[in-house]
Amino acid sequence: MSSTVATPLFWSMIGGPPSEREWQQALAEFGAFDLDEFRGDVIDIQGLVHGYVYLNLSNMRTFGARMPGATADLMDRTYLGDREAPPYIPHPDDDKPEYTDRILATVQRVMSETERPDIEEFRKAAAKLRAARPDYESMNEADLVAYQRTVMREHYPVFTRTHLRMVYEGSIVTGALEEAVAPFGDPGLAVRLTAGLGNIASAAPNHAMWKLGRLVRGSSNLTAQFDQGVATLDERLRSAADSDASEFVTAFDEFLYEFGSRSTQEWEANARTWEAFPTIPLGMIDRMRLQEEDKNPVEQSKRLREERELCVAQIRDKLADQPEQLAKLEAALRSVAVYSPAREQSKTNTIRVLHEARLPMAELGRRYAAQGVFARPDDIVMVREDELDALVADPQSFRDTIVERWEWFDQLSELEPPFMVEAGKIPPITEWPKKTDPGAELATSGDVLTGLPACAGVATGIARLITDPENAPDLEPGEILVAPLTDPGWTPIFTSAAAVVVNVGSSMSHAAIVSRELGIPCVLGVRQATKRIKDGMLLTVDGGAGTVTVH
Repeated sequence: MSSTVATPLFWSMIGGPPSEREWQQALAEFGAFDLDEFRGDVIDIQGLVHGYVYLNLSNMRTFGARMPGATADLMDRTYLGDREAPPYIPHPDDDKPEYTDRILATVQRVMSETERPDIEEFRKAAAKLRAARPDYESMNEADLVAYQRTVMREHYPVFTRTHLRMVYEGSIVTGALEEAVAPFGDPGLAVRLTAGLGNIASAAPNHAMWKLGRLVRGSSNLTAQFDQGVATLDERLRSAADSDASEFVTAFDEFLYEFGSRSTQEWEANARTWEAFPTIPLGMIDRMRLQEEDKNPVEQSKRLREERELCVAQIRDKLADQPEQLAKLEAALRSVAVYSPAREQSKTNTIRVLHEARLPMAELGRRYAAQGVFARPDDIVMVREDELDALVADPQSFRDTIVERWEWFDQLSELEPPFMVEAGKIPPITEWPKKTDPGAELATSGDVLTGLPACAGVATGIARLITDPENAPDLEPGEILVAPLTDPGWTPIFTSAAAVVVNVGSSMSHAAIVSRELGIPCVLGVRQATKRIKDGMLLTVDGGAGTVTVH
């Protein structure tokens, strides 16, 4: 289930049918399904329920039934945690030898790979597309639509299909490592063995922002500018005459060129990207400049790498007389070192290409807003992709439609969708509670909230609830970040936090991979953490045990 309402442009241009085709192909390439098992006229993998996107658990259960070593129940636990689900009813086609054979072939391939050169080639292709970006301001409205379609139809599909397949292939690697360390009975061991791997694409912005933060910290002129707040900081820095400001702006522009496609809700059509809203990354840099040198992500990664290497050496000693088990561990560690970076790089590649398709739509919205046709630039996201030609032909004809759709969007955004729905049993939308309703009992002193260990380490600090990285300036050094979920747009905030607590997530989710790269104690899947914890609570986060203690 998505946490936000899907816009019409997202569902018709990025998610929905366009994503469905590539998702089906990815599952077929993995070996878990045949393409003719999916219904051509129905979206089988995803669903849109009153504006919120849901994944079809039935497909995941079938995947589990066909996957050697997995089960439908395992898929339930992976996606639902401790939430109860309707009983799994096996279908005769769910468990067939031919699927097992295909999946085993994929498992053997994945576990034997020592590199993923295809992901590097995709990285270069995405960079090439970024370098060839046209001047959108000089293009007419029809050309803007045409360019978006060129990117989405000729470039984007293979990127998103590869990333989706990487998610499934990455799960093989995670499962292999967990199986290899299971005899030790240490739930945090797999976490320690995947820390400080290096070369994590979604952590790269942290390193760049840290350097920018050090520029600020070392300059009295820049410090004075940042002390005035980030609201008009970009304009003030660009108009400043001193050399420190000039040096910072040059470095910041290089940062935006490389990482400007990042944002929260990265798959949405109206994502507030760093390139379009530079105040967001400037706010994160503002927090980083306050950190002491011991929070340097380079040093943190080095420390974690040393700890991981020591942990590996100790386990090798323990398994010296168990060659078969040791071989399993070595194979799993090799695969993790390949697939953790590759998975994050594949998503980075995909988002960078998607950004090149969103920008002409943003220009179209900006242009119509300037002409008075739209009330605001992001009105463009209330238009479906298949309506764009009609919009260009007669922009005025969409004014009432856009107003009506925003009304629906705003009303739906106030509601808390059910975590899970059954076909034919969707509760009426009038029964959905509001997101502002309490919904959970507030934690009290002595309570221990549990979740999944994501990065080992213990930290005690004051809780700071943040639902959007734009609120990053609220996070003070030493505080505990408590968030509903995270994606790469959140990554730089991790460096400013003493620890991270997230409502949802898994061992291969963004928050887990990045926290292990940066050495930030992290606990995922703490159910309703953002409702049970409030600002100002004193917490102790144990990232190895997966616990959050309220004091």
